[in-house]
Amino acid sequence: MSSTVPGTNTPPISFPGIASGIDYNSIIQKLTTIALAPETRLNTQSASINAANLELIKINGLLGSVQSSLNALSQPNLFQTFSGTSSATNVATAAGIPGVPATPGTYVIQSVQTATSTQILSDTTVGHSERDLIGSPAAPSDSVALSTSYAAITPTNGSGSSGGKVTINGVTVGYDVTTQSLDTILANIQTAVRAAGDAGFSIGFVGATDTVQISDTNKPVSLGSANDSGNLLDVLRLTQAAVTNTPTSGTVTGTAGVGGINQATGLNAASGAGFKTPVTSGTITINGVTITIDATQNNLHDVLNNINASAAGVTASYNSSTGEISLVNKNSGPQSIVLGAGGDTSNFLAASGLTGGAAQTTIGSQAKVVLSTPGGATQTVYSSSNNVTTAIPGISLNLLSNTVQPFEVTVAQDNSQLVSAINTFVSAYNGAIGEINSATASPVVVTSNTPQLPGNTSAQQVAGGVLFNNADITSVKDQLVNFVGGLFQGTAGKRISLSSIGLQLDSSFTQIVSNPSTTPNSTGPVTTQQLNGTDGLLQPLDTTQLQNALQSDPTSVQSLFGGSQGFINQIGTYLTGVTGVPTNVSSGLLGNIPLVSILQGFENANTAEVQSIQEQITQITDSANAQADALRAEFVNSESQLAGYQALQQQLGSFFKGN
Repeated sequence: MSSTVPGTNTPPISFPGIASGIDYNSIIQKLTTIALAPETRLNTQSASINAANLELIKINGLLGSVQSSLNALSQPNLFQTFSGTSSATNVATAAGIPGVPATPGTYVIQSVQTATSTQILSDTTVGHSERDLIGSPAAPSDSVALSTSYAAITPTNGSGSSGGKVTINGVTVGYDVTTQSLDTILANIQTAVRAAGDAGFSIGFVGATDTVQISDTNKPVSLGSANDSGNLLDVLRLTQAAVTNTPTSGTVTGTAGVGGINQATGLNAASGAGFKTPVTSGTITINGVTITIDATQNNLHDVLNNINASAAGVTASYNSSTGEISLVNKNSGPQSIVLGAGGDTSNFLAASGLTGGAAQTTIGSQAKVVLSTPGGATQTVYSSSNNVTTAIPGISLNLLSNTVQPFEVTVAQDNSQLVSAINTFVSAYNGAIGEINSATASPVVVTSNTPQLPGNTSAQQVAGGVLFNNADITSVKDQLVNFVGGLFQGTAGKRISLSSIGLQLDSSFTQIVSNPSTTPNSTGPVTTQQLNGTDGLLQPLDTTQLQNALQSDPTSVQSLFGGSQGFINQIGTYLTGVTGVPTNVSSGLLGNIPLVSILQGFENANTAEVQSIQEQITQITDSANAQADALRAEFVNSESQLAGYQALQQQLGSFFKGN
């Protein structure tokens, strides 16, 4: 019983040979196997061609990488790149300007004056003093609770504590900004320090300057400790103050008044955020740019941030140490800062002291560079920017500090970008050529000897590449090698090649060959052999030879890569036809995109061959099935006839037996 025998007329269940005793299904199976034998060869051939197509796709991608590498190599600024090296990097740094030629040599900078920016400092008297009256009924600010006074820095007792602590001259004193006034806190500190045995200590508030002063005639002054809480020293402007100490005395005065503008308090707070003139909502104008102020939502910090985020071209800041607001031009040089316009509706500029007679304006200054050229001439260059590009042609000087001490700037040609671009091309090119070499490698027939059985030899083949003996892909490789090893037009009729600038094809390569060794320690049936000549790969770039070529004839080197008949144009145009993808370089696209690229043509031919093979396989299968069907029909017919004869024989036997 069988349901797997060849043919299309096989019943699901059959009982062949009942009459004849012959298993004709086995006979048909064997005959069909013989008929189908060519399919094995054809399937192997189809698999080999499909593998070749996959390899062609891989090579196409690697050649695309070669095309991509040509873009960086085609950039003209590679040959106009210079470096600048400063001998005093704390004063100025130097760098080449991309695409701008420079004259190599050593330049002596005699002196440097950096550019400054125009700055406006506010009038600090526009904020309230701690001696100003506050509240209702009115009382001096220094006599009310510190948290409700005109303090310019919001007083706190510290997070998570019922009161603050401050340590002065080693004595820790508690305070509470919500219930104690400035006068009370200062009096408590003085009492505590003197009670600790320091009778020469005094701390007091000077109303005329709105500052806190500390002096000690017995010992140096020390401020704060790690266990303090709250921000009293900040509020008193003592944190950043200069402490003047001797072994037996000390003094310190706050950097600014205790009172003043509080940048963290809303502009419409009851205290007016410390402004003597409350700030109103509306708009202000700085350098022609309008900034909106909302006194119900903003504090000083918000307003300064809004200025900085605008296109006014200034940097606004508040110095908590001095209580000053500053506006500084983002650009250096003698450039004005224009404040206000006729349509302004907020009084912020006047209320903050940025306008008015007491505001201090410092006009920015130009940068000044005095240098000696390689020829010995002295020249002075001015610039509104600290990035000076006119002192040394092709070189940008970034000025960092002033000096009258001479230093040197050395200018040299910078080949690092060109070397990088060449190395990228070499890597991509060698990747593609190396893959082609592997794909087209020939198989090696080897003979292995078994030492245990002298004279017993057997031949075997080490497989080659999937594109072995493929003349099409070999011709692509040969053309690429010809480009790399060819001559191109330089200047004045001179011919130039990649080898003349330090890019040589290899002069020897290894090849797999049969290993004749018969010793037990043999490394295997194959080994490698060193051969003279080239397999198309490029050696690493000789940067010294490149440098020499650039120094002796830079125009020819540039023509080699960028000329209309140069290496890049020729190989790029060819690769466009090979891959079907345009080669994109600095001058545009190279070559005409073909309807069918060279490699795609190879793939199409392979695909057509695979389809032909599949058709042959189908024909063989159909022929084998037809043969099986015909044989089965003949066997079935024979069985039927034989069964009839056997039935007739039985009838005749019965007849003769009855007589």
